[in-house]
Amino acid sequence: MYKFGCALIFALLLALKLLAQDTAYLKTFNQERIHTTKTAMVVLGGWSVVNITTGLIAMGQTSGEAKYFHQMNAIWNVVNLGIATAGYLGNRKLNPSSYNMQGSIKEQNKIDKIYLVNGALDVAYILGGLYAREYGKNQTGKEQDRWKGYGSSIILQGGFLLLYDVVNISVHHRHGKALYKKFDGMQIAFSPGNIAASISF
Repeated sequence: MYKFGCALIFALLLALKLLAQDTAYLKTFNQERIHTTKTAMVVLGGWSVVNITTGLIAMGQTSGEAKYFHQMNAIWNVVNLGIATAGYLGNRKLNPSSYNMQGSIKEQNKIDKIYLVNGALDVAYILGGLYAREYGKNQTGKEQDRWKGYGSSIILQGGFLLLYDVVNISVHHRHGKALYKKFDGMQIAFSPGNIAASISF
């Protein structure tokens, strides 16, 4: 009975120590995830500002297909800028200390899924842009310029977003693997008169 009591106290102390270590680790992990997301939003916002600025300027200095190309670049990136701003401000409000292990894994899975879905949409954008250009070949005059210019712009924007999403999902996935590895390697076993704990990294 005495041995079991000592073992139980040891297990509780060990559990508290592991919990403290895990809390610190999870805070750091979530800080890194939030920082990565905020950085990605800054990149998207920067791309958007450049495209809006150059698009608005070039619209007044070009004509034909080029005019509509720059016009769509500006229009498209107004939406991108809104997404980037909302994403950045939303992540600024997050508290990295508020996530436990389950919450951290849930957030990691969510962001992986978001970038996967976005990647599929990016491919659809590129295909839509190719279709618009092909459709424009059968038009005449201003309509041909509009469809081909818009199509080229959508191909460009879809290509950038595809690269952007591939890079981000790679960074987040690599970051998330460390979390899964840490908690997959943690085991605490209880049996009458015996308690064992192990952590493998």
